[in-house]
Amino acid sequence: MRKYRLFFFLFLTSLCNPVIGQINLQNYVDYFTADQVNKNASITIQIIDLDSDSILAQANEHTSLMCASTAKLFSTSSAMKLLGNNHRAKTRFYTNGFIDSLGVLHGDLWIRGGGDVSLGSKYFNDEGIEFDFMFDWLDSLKSQGIKSISGRLIADASEFGYAGVPDGWDWSDMGNYYGVGASGINFFDNTLKYYFRTGEPGEKVELLGTVPEIPNLFFQHDIEAANIRKDYSYIYGSPFSNVRFGRGKLPAYKDSFCVKGSIPDPELQLAMDFKSFLSANSFDVNGESTANRFLLTPHPNYDSLHFIFGYNGEKLIDIVNKTNLYSVNLFAEGLLNLTGYKYSGFGSTKSGINAVYRLIRKDVDLSGLSINDGSGLSRKNAVSASHFCQLLKGIYKSGIYDDFKGSLSVAGNKGTLKSVCRNQKGANRIYAKSGTLSNVKAYSGYVQTVSGKNLAFAVIANNFNCSKSQIVKKMERIFNAMAGY
Repeated sequence: MRKYRLFFFLFLTSLCNPVIGQINLQNYVDYFTADQVNKNASITIQIIDLDSDSILAQANEHTSLMCASTAKLFSTSSAMKLLGNNHRAKTRFYTNGFIDSLGVLHGDLWIRGGGDVSLGSKYFNDEGIEFDFMFDWLDSLKSQGIKSISGRLIADASEFGYAGVPDGWDWSDMGNYYGVGASGINFFDNTLKYYFRTGEPGEKVELLGTVPEIPNLFFQHDIEAANIRKDYSYIYGSPFSNVRFGRGKLPAYKDSFCVKGSIPDPELQLAMDFKSFLSANSFDVNGESTANRFLLTPHPNYDSLHFIFGYNGEKLIDIVNKTNLYSVNLFAEGLLNLTGYKYSGFGSTKSGINAVYRLIRKDVDLSGLSINDGSGLSRKNAVSASHFCQLLKGIYKSGIYDDFKGSLSVAGNKGTLKSVCRNQKGANRIYAKSGTLSNVKAYSGYVQTVSGKNLAFAVIANNFNCSKSQIVKKMERIFNAMAGY
């Protein structure tokens, strides 16, 4: 205890002594690591000066830890480097028959997914018009002279595989909106909205329905109403399974309360929903709506089919901006898949990770680095502060720096850092990505100091002995010190 008090005295002296002309960032790092809340914690920290290429402070800088959503720095920057800001994923439409004089397509309509994550997304469409892209598709079919289809409507997401979710995702995440996997076909943020009527506290809530409607959905739950204001419920379920379980509590006395989960099978769901949409608009599809995954033979040779039109998604830079600002897991996974598709011709998590490693290896020492997904939801990710600072330094020296920095949250201003350093010295000077999992808090990004210096930093803490809000308050001391450097 005497040693700790002495360290605390020396630390305060170093902060307040006017003889010291510049802030000693190492003191702030040491003080944070010595805090009693970190007695059992694993910590990795590094702060570097990007212009002088010097290390300003560090602690356990080579220790690789779970980094949560700061992993998105790898997936988003790699997508920007390989694909470019203006890249647009495309959904393509094909037929394998002929169109007669009455406008009947004698054959099947194929919807070939291209990994677009923006299709019908709430981040690009106002509420209530997320499905309006189907009107564009209908107009395009009519422009090709097609008025009805005698065959099937088939959705094909096979170019991006059927893994469901990346390795290391937790069972408690996969059924919820933030735990949706990315595939060749994504729409409506792959989100399934459950609507409940809640009664008195202690009563079991009533499921009113879902949007979109899932045929043969088996939903079993013990969700109760309670005197609370927020959603404290969780949906459990695995990819491609129509079996879902609900647990937790919801606010009492609500006529309709929405809980967001994950669509079990976006490929099949899009085929069914588009067929229903066409029928509702006097456009008949006589065959079944199905997914390539259920066919006995793999998808056809598309070179032998007739391409009729394509539908472009949003620009990649706009998706990156949403990904980093709001920490959208689906977008990060989709960007990783697109990177893998560009690199190898197959858009899987594995191919995306391989592409990321190849793209960063000239800047980042890969030893000790383990990336298992694009979003940071995997608990098998292991990244050190040094890895992050090397990555950020490489970006700083590249042509994507300005746009990439512009995609990050700003302390005290916007995004997931809006409440961090609010009305403090670090406000509007820290541009970073945050990361949060149970027992994990992380930040990594750039700092523009009051003296005009450009810094990069990473602070990751696992298994600290306090609340997340408390650990952030302690990290803010480092952030404000960096800003004042």
